[in-house]
Amino acid sequence: MLIFEGALRKWFLPSLSSVIAIIRDPIALYALFLGWPLVWRQPWINWLKPLFCIVIVGFILALIVGHGDLIVAFYGARIYLLHFPLIFLYASVFDRSDVLRFGVVTLILSVPQALLIVAQSNSPDTHILNIGPGGEGIASFQGSLGRSRPPGTFSFITGIVSFYSLSTASLFSLLYGSKPGLYAKILAACAGFAIVVAIPVSISRSLLAAVIMILVSTLIALVLARIPVSRLLFGLVALALVTYIATTLPIFQVTSEAFVARWTDAGSAMGSDRSSDGDIGVARDQVTGRVIPGFTDPVAHAWDAPLLGYGIGMGSNMASQRLPGGLQPLGEGSWEITIGELGPLLGLSLLFWRVSLGIWITRVSLSAALRHNILPMIFVGATFMPLLTAQVTQPTALGFVAVVAGLNLAAVNQPRITSQSQ
Repeated sequence: MLIFEGALRKWFLPSLSSVIAIIRDPIALYALFLGWPLVWRQPWINWLKPLFCIVIVGFILALIVGHGDLIVAFYGARIYLLHFPLIFLYASVFDRSDVLRFGVVTLILSVPQALLIVAQSNSPDTHILNIGPGGEGIASFQGSLGRSRPPGTFSFITGIVSFYSLSTASLFSLLYGSKPGLYAKILAACAGFAIVVAIPVSISRSLLAAVIMILVSTLIALVLARIPVSRLLFGLVALALVTYIATTLPIFQVTSEAFVARWTDAGSAMGSDRSSDGDIGVARDQVTGRVIPGFTDPVAHAWDAPLLGYGIGMGSNMASQRLPGGLQPLGEGSWEITIGELGPLLGLSLLFWRVSLGIWITRVSLSAALRHNILPMIFVGATFMPLLTAQVTQPTALGFVAVVAGLNLAAVNQPRITSQSQ
């Protein structure tokens, strides 16, 4: 449902778009009902208790001193009461063999997904391929040089960024975390080609940054696990070959120009000149002028928000539909919205919880790599930043945060030995 939810909302059942946006909620509720004994135990209970306390208090305050809308408050609270616990349910039920199987399915889907975004990129914004949720408007966002950023099967471009981040982690997990046979290597080559094509076609700096982070986390995992350098070199050579072949495609060349133009424009907006500062200088200014302020500015201005917040759910689309003002008082960033909804005390507490979970998952993954299990560390590259910064009021972003973080923890588990195999 996570991958095809947007397709249902745009093309197949547009009249039910609003219902489909929350269609995963009853599934999550049923999963937690069945798996609650697995979740409400050590070590997961140590994470769930403070999360539930923060959210329940925020829910009550939303009704008493906040926006006062019961439906909006439920909509906001369900993010943390239904979907975040799934992280620990995945970690309780799945193991690294399940993660590898999940990755194979993701890689298979990455190929037709790439074909779709290429078709969307080559189509007008008004084409049915680019129609928005509900069958209205457009789903693509403006990129550069007259080209838009295609959303694929998702409602918006953020879904493509999350999907290909997961695909990249799955690709390296298959190559380095298992012993791939002939068919697996063919799949890896096709999926690698799809990922390389998706980066410029998406015209997304976030996707490029995510792929780089996964490359770095994979390198760290290989070093810690003392994997022979020859395997790493083979992977890099294969990646270079796939990239070279991709550059011969007209769509790659055209969209690369648009990607570079957007990169240059972004640098200019931050005061850097690509021609003189180079790509490293532009990247540095993006980090110092865009990424870091995304963390520091909301914290610095946290006390500008009401002490008890505007009410949980105030930063969601549900609030924009039901409440006057909607998203206006809260800002655009995830941290701004969290602090605006819950106030500085609860908001900063919730952000601290998310940061702490990200750090803990990273520490657990590093320990696993030292024990020659590199899958968790590879997934850290796709888990860490979204867990900290993803706009979880958006259903697709929320779904990928829960799935990827859950798979990250599940990859720590060694395959269970059944009585039959014994």
